[in-house]
Amino acid sequence: AVVSTQSSGSSGINAEFGKQWYQRRVRGVHWFEEMWLFLLISLLLSITQFCVVTSEGSTIDEPDSIDLLEDAKNLSAAMDGWGTDESALINILTHRSYNNRLKIAQVYHETYSDSLWEDIKSETSRDFETALKGLVLPEARFLAEEMREAMSGWGTDEDTLILCLMLTINDHDTVKGIKDYYQTLYEKSLEDDLEDETSSPFEEFLVEVLNRPKFNESAPVDTEALEADFSDIKELMEEKDILEIVYLVTTRSLSHLAMLQEKYYQSEGSELYQALEEITDHHIKDGLVSLMSVATDYHRYCAYELYNAMDGHGTDEGVLTSIIVTRADKDLSVIKEMYYEMFDETLSKAIKDDTSGDYEKTLLNLVN
Repeated sequence: AVVSTQSSGSSGINAEFGKQWYQRRVRGVHWFEEMWLFLLISLLLSITQFCVVTSEGSTIDEPDSIDLLEDAKNLSAAMDGWGTDESALINILTHRSYNNRLKIAQVYHETYSDSLWEDIKSETSRDFETALKGLVLPEARFLAEEMREAMSGWGTDEDTLILCLMLTINDHDTVKGIKDYYQTLYEKSLEDDLEDETSSPFEEFLVEVLNRPKFNESAPVDTEALEADFSDIKELMEEKDILEIVYLVTTRSLSHLAMLQEKYYQSEGSELYQALEEITDHHIKDGLVSLMSVATDYHRYCAYELYNAMDGHGTDEGVLTSIIVTRADKDLSVIKEMYYEMFDETLSKAIKDDTSGDYEKTLLNLVN
């Protein structure tokens, strides 16, 4: 399998994430005295964190008018004959919206009877190839192939599996597409491979997240259900019943999980994610903490994952590619603003310091 150049370190970053997030909260109030506060937070979370992301957060700078056939011809010309015009590939594909990139791929196939992705694959390599792959394939297929790659060969890249599921946590159409593409491409269900390549309780966590129910995140959080979950999760943590904890947190809405963390802090004076860290280890710890992080602030989670991918020795290009390519058309502008707010450094500068060549140019075009 593809082994991340970063060690399994999601929990460290997410722990720091939790500390900064909770610094913004009101301290020292009792649950029964401040019920209105939790209801208000619930409403705000529903409005801001879990709405369907539109292109308003896109970083794609697309021309007002484009010619799909001309783009297809220029892409073909860039790969024709000896050598490859990488700059042409980058300039076209990083300045077209997701929908238009898929249309260009279709026009390319109709014009040349070839797959745009297969032609790009034959002309490029390594991280640059993967970035362009993410630009010309449907998002669901790209992520399905990333998850397959994470489970191929010796070992398993568990961090990639977590990331792919977190990126699509509330996008049920894309999740369904991932499962459908996986079945079609590999003649085996994604669930079966997850069960074969991972072990309990991490296995159950991945499968349960993959098959989460579809929630109405704009609905108010049920305070009675919240109270019951608070009581249950305390008891389950005391018993160290990790499987039941997994089943509880993976079958709740993100807004409900955010409020559960609020409730836990106000009652216990400590963070829920820290309590979970104390009774878990390895990949299940990373998975649970990632889910808690996504529930409180999706964009902050993405910013931390990008930082973690470039922090210290080595660079996890897989994380950079997956987040930047899949979020560029959606909310990457929000993520990069969050990155600067948290680390006092632009995402562009971090990318320049940690990447190079055509891969660097591709990412910078998407970010800027």
